[in-house]
Amino acid sequence: MSLADDLMAGVKTATKKWKTEKRRADRYDRVSSSQLSYMRMNYSYSIRDAAFDVMEEAYNKVSSNGRYYANARQIMYAARPGIIKITTKELGKNFDIYFTQTLLKDYLETYESKTRGWKVVWDARGHMIEPFTGHKIGLGGIDVEQYGRNWHATVNNDSPEIPILIDTKGPANRFKNVLFIEKEGFTEVLTDAKIHERYDMAMMSTKGIPVKAACDLINMFESEGVRVFVLHDFDKDGFKIVRTLREGTRMAWGSDVIDLGLRLEDVKDLEAELVTYHSDPSWYLKHDCDATEEEVKFLSGNGYRGHRVEINAMTSEQLITWLEKKFKEYGIEKMIPEDDSLIAGFKRADYLQQLETKIAELEEEDYTENIDTPDDLSVQIKELLKKNPEMSWDQAIWKIAEEISENKE
Repeated sequence: MSLADDLMAGVKTATKKWKTEKRRADRYDRVSSSQLSYMRMNYSYSIRDAAFDVMEEAYNKVSSNGRYYANARQIMYAARPGIIKITTKELGKNFDIYFTQTLLKDYLETYESKTRGWKVVWDARGHMIEPFTGHKIGLGGIDVEQYGRNWHATVNNDSPEIPILIDTKGPANRFKNVLFIEKEGFTEVLTDAKIHERYDMAMMSTKGIPVKAACDLINMFESEGVRVFVLHDFDKDGFKIVRTLREGTRMAWGSDVIDLGLRLEDVKDLEAELVTYHSDPSWYLKHDCDATEEEVKFLSGNGYRGHRVEINAMTSEQLITWLEKKFKEYGIEKMIPEDDSLIAGFKRADYLQQLETKIAELEEEDYTENIDTPDDLSVQIKELLKKNPEMSWDQAIWKIAEEISENKE
């Protein structure tokens, strides 16, 4: 027998009992506690193995079985207790990055056929802007997916689309409440659940402590009577974010924002994690951030080692349910403008509907059949673009058609 044969026989013998126990696993690929204890004596269970075992269950928990989008860090929070229970290894302080950027992506690639429909969100890591259309696409999972889904290249003669929505920019006649989220990744989850539309609410988010631009924008909202609600982690930084928005930054005024939470009463049923401090945050939390005695005790602990709870500890459904309860408490309702705007809006709707009728009548005549196209159209376009390089090809066509129409008159 060759050396290779000897090695293969040894491997088969060592893994025979492990395979037997794995075959007894249920259809979710999980094992009982007694089986798990037996396997631990015969096999060193890696963090990767453990993560793969609990990944599907964690995703289903966070997304309510695919009903909502799930942030990558939410999945990490849901998976972490199971990983700790299965493996005896230390997860390490950078486990969150390892999980979201490596383990989760490895799992999705390994089980691509099973996970193809999973709705997982990663923070946008940049943006792309189209020429001429001005469409701005965040380089995050949902943005790219939706952008690609709506691609089209057809040039048709469909009638111009009459906009139902009135063109607004800013809060006037559109919204009077803003939800500020202290981190990226949740805006996509909430917009997919139509929170912004069901409550006529604008959403904004930042990474870390707000900068001057964020404070300036919130101050502009406040000057127009728009309320800004702040959603943050229950930790020292979360309190610091609210304080910064209220006091402002260098060269930026503060605003009277509303601390929506998370606060102590919001996290009683959520998983907390240990946090260490270089200096005792108790005085800062109590005197600068208006934290209660109970909150200070929870967060600061003995002064150097306390606890914190992230928004990510909530499943998507928990977050949406919690937000809707808060919105009800603060009387957030749909936006209905003053009578002058309503009357103007009604007249606009009536006018545009009459215009739609006229367009439909023109379409019945099939007027495009009698339109002569210039034989040298591409040549004319090239010449026009050479003179006006800031133009697009369809703007050039419009210009050529306009000149031909004027010459006919």
